[in-house]
This record gives sequence, C-alpha cells and structure tokens, in this order.
Amino acid sequence: MNETIKSIIEIIKSCEDLQLCTTRSDGYPETRHVMNGMNQNIDTINLHFLTMKSSPKFKQLQADDKCCLYYFNPNNRYVVRLFGRMKNINNPEEKSKYWQDKYSRFGFTGADDPNFELLHFIPETYKFYIGEKLYTGEIK
Repeated sequence: MNETIKSIIEIIKSCEDLQLCTTRSDGYPETRHVMNGMNQNIDTINLHFLTMKSSPKFKQLQADDKCCLYYFNPNNRYVVRLFGRMKNINNPEEKSKYWQDKYSRFGFTGADDPNFELLHFIPETYKFYIGEKLYTGEIK
C-alpha cells in the first residue's frame, strides 16, 4: 500500500462523521451528514455505512450509485474527497457481521430488520490538497 493511501486511511479513521453527496432524481446534488463509526478501525479503504431502506439517500443510491465522500478533520484541517460507487449488501451474514446493538437507537430491531441497509463504498478516485498543491489519483 502506498503512502498516499495510508494517509487517506488515517484521515478516514480520524473522522467521527463525514459528508455524503448523492444525486437527486431532478439531477441536483444532495449532501448530508453520515456517521463514520463502521470505518474507524479500518486498514484498507473498504468502507461501510448503514441507512434505512426507506430513506431518500438509499433511493438516490439505488437510482445512481455514483457518490462522493467528503472527510474533514476539524482538529488538523485535513480533508480528502473520495469518488466511487455505493452498493447495498443483501447478504444476511455480512449484515450481521457489521450490526451493532447501538444501531437500535435509530429504530432498527436487528441486522435482519427489513429497513436496515448495509452500504459498501467502492472507491475509484481521490482528491485532496496540501497547501495549494492538488493531489488526485485512482484507488486500485
């Protein structure tokens, strides 16, 4: 793993939350706050998120899975944008692996709740600045 990807992973792990940008059915972008709890102990850019099947976010991602994740650490002001695709995981074993009882505070009854959706982000490219210098690249 190269140093750039290691640095991106460190930024991801340092953030409690992030911004997710999707595309609405009318073509406009929509950005919202997302929890990063499933990704704070990662060692690869293998990112997962939870959502409700009934949410506008899920419906937007079903229609167009392209999205952007925007991570910003306010303590050190490090930022990274990841561009890729968000897929939902229908495998019950995989959903159980990521389930935590604290998610019940959002109204879920468990990993088998029909409204519980596990999302998997598949990164394609990144973009960030160090000073005025722009860094971009592909994630392989």
